[in-house]
Amino acid sequence: MRVYLDYNATAPPRPETVEAMTAVLTGPAGNPSSVHRCGQGAATIVANARRALATLIGAAPGEITFTSCGTEAVQTALIGAVGPHRPGRRIVVSAIEHAAGENAAGRLEAAGTRVRRVAPGRDGRVDAEAMLAALDGDTVLVSLMHANNETGVVQPVEAVGRRCRERGILFHVDAAQSVGKMPVDVAALGADLVSLSGHKFGGPQGCGALWVRSGVKVEPLLPGSQEGRRRGGTLNTPALAGLGAAARAAVEALPAEADRTARLREYLEARVAARVPAARLTGASAPRLPNTAHFTFSPAVGGDLVPALDLAGFAVSAGAACTSGSETPSAVLLAMGFLPEEARTALRVSFGPDTTRDQLDAFAAALEAIVAARLGGAAS
Repeated sequence: MRVYLDYNATAPPRPETVEAMTAVLTGPAGNPSSVHRCGQGAATIVANARRALATLIGAAPGEITFTSCGTEAVQTALIGAVGPHRPGRRIVVSAIEHAAGENAAGRLEAAGTRVRRVAPGRDGRVDAEAMLAALDGDTVLVSLMHANNETGVVQPVEAVGRRCRERGILFHVDAAQSVGKMPVDVAALGADLVSLSGHKFGGPQGCGALWVRSGVKVEPLLPGSQEGRRRGGTLNTPALAGLGAAARAAVEALPAEADRTARLREYLEARVAARVPAARLTGASAPRLPNTAHFTFSPAVGGDLVPALDLAGFAVSAGAACTSGSETPSAVLLAMGFLPEEARTALRVSFGPDTTRDQLDAFAAALEAIVAARLGGAAS
């Protein structure tokens, strides 16, 4: 038996996604920038995808720029929005951003932008007032993820966004892990820029999007004539057809699916607490994604639970997929105050529409057996 519990790394494509992509791949060829009938057929597919995604996040279709992935969307938001500003510019980011955001901040820092990183509390949530206290007169942009990809902790983006708007500071929200898993409305977030990734909610890998509030100027990372001159390059029509299908399916499923996965998460956490007392739930007191449970263990348990569980038939992760295989402890957990030996025991379980209680029961039993064997026969 193989059980997939790593939806935060990538969600399996929805049936609607596969069907929509197959129809494009087996249908007439067409470049959506071409003016002939075949090209305009492809352009219609792209336009429908743009409308579907806009509906999912409460946006206007014209405010959405399609990208190759969430990382490109994040880097376009930070580098493209900060680039036009004067020398001496400054940005404020959280210390728990996805590697895409941290890498963008690092590139800006190397080019002379001052970067202030704000650490979260032990529960994984960044304090809104601490974020706002870091602002000064030279601050041109603030970036805060909506929900952390490792711990699942939801951040106070609305409070931060409201105050940034009052001060005329651009606000970027990385919503890659929240879109499609919980209701997201870009206006309610108070954001100017929102990035997302298609494969995190059942769309295909290799496509993402950046929402840019009307009137906000962003320099393209890839200059060209496509996407209203906001991004160059031929659009991936099959992938965008799949993205649009996934967005429509998510609109229909929410919020019922979010409620279902939240109950599954609570069920899993209760089962693990009962069977594996050595497990420590991360961010228990904070609001969290409905589909994500994150645990750490005593250092005696060891830091290679992921391969052990893989051998037992369960696909889970220790943290972000983009840093898997690294021996360096999670930067997110270190920022939260975990010791390196604690951070190395991290285990992230994330699930979606196909996950069942029976699968979670089997996972809890396998985890209990592995931990008990490592602790000399007792899971505590």
